[in-house]
Amino acid sequence: MSATGSDPLRDRARARGVVLLPYDPEWPARFETAKAAILAACGNVVIALEHIGSTSVPGLGAKPYLDLMPGLRAADDAMAMIDPMAALGYEYLGEYGLPGRHYFTKWVDGDGHVWKHNVHAWTVGHAEWVRHLVFRDALRNDAGLRQAYWELKVALSRRFPDDVEAYAMAKSEFVEGVLAAHGGPSRRAHG
Repeated sequence: MSATGSDPLRDRARARGVVLLPYDPEWPARFETAKAAILAACGNVVIALEHIGSTSVPGLGAKPYLDLMPGLRAADDAMAMIDPMAALGYEYLGEYGLPGRHYFTKWVDGDGHVWKHNVHAWTVGHAEWVRHLVFRDALRNDAGLRQAYWELKVALSRRFPDDVEAYAMAKSEFVEGVLAAHGGPSRRAHG
């Protein structure tokens, strides 16, 4: 952190730059804290809540963003989440490019371990719900696959240091290959 209180890496991330950090063993605890808050606020409609994304994979480096996936009985149940999530500091952005998703986000200030929360609410059993779990579990269970993904992420962060969307899109072929190899549904099959 600089003398002015600004952290250049956080500032770069907020400006949509790609910042990867080594795996942080604090990420699961941060997830459990966020999960407890969301369930306390939205437990009447959230029937499951999963930790997804790279911070959910022990040993895998990542952008220091928690990806949380609340599971709903019905997609419309997400409407009942909007006000309680706003009270927790989350901004609701609708589907945000993925039909059927309800997306919430917030920046986390004052935490040296997690900088942002991305919350992807899906109906339990939706193809995207399944895709996230299949991909996460494949990485958790295969050290070679985890290492290959990390190497790809590092290479892409160097190629697209200031373009989060291009970075994410460039990982798609790898992700789709893992899903196909592990029985996950393809995005083309439902979107």
